[in-house]
Amino acid sequence: MNKQYCPERQLPDYAFIPGLNPHPFKEGGHWFGQEEPIAKQIDESDPLTNKDFCYALDLINHDYFWEAHVYLEALWNAHKRTGPIAEFLKAIIICCAGEVKRIKGQIPASDAHHKRAHELINILLKEHKKILGLNLDEILKSWKIHNYKINY
Repeated sequence: MNKQYCPERQLPDYAFIPGLNPHPFKEGGHWFGQEEPIAKQIDESDPLTNKDFCYALDLINHDYFWEAHVYLEALWNAHKRTGPIAEFLKAIIICCAGEVKRIKGQIPASDAHHKRAHELINILLKEHKKILGLNLDEILKSWKIHNYKINY
């Protein structure tokens, strides 16, 4: 069982895969009637105080990759899409997109997304060992064996 960082938020009823089940924000979707999240910046010294970040981790760690990207994008926007935290979030967003492509059977597109996510982490590694307290080398090693969970 995967640890939950934001247990007060329920995991969705299903993992959205475009073309296979209802879009989460449309009628019949598990988030129908909800607004897309608007997140606050993550406190680099205490990232687990950011509930949207915690929920994004839960979504990733339970294979809700499309749903995770929604929260990650909100966080990426909160960081104005610039700087190391934003680049790290971007890498995770791209990785999530790659997993959605893989699930849909779009392997070349999935591989391209994962390659780009790895490139972004490698760029970050030139100046950072950790971002948000997460070891970038360990994340990259995990991703190379197709384990996309992110844990503290």
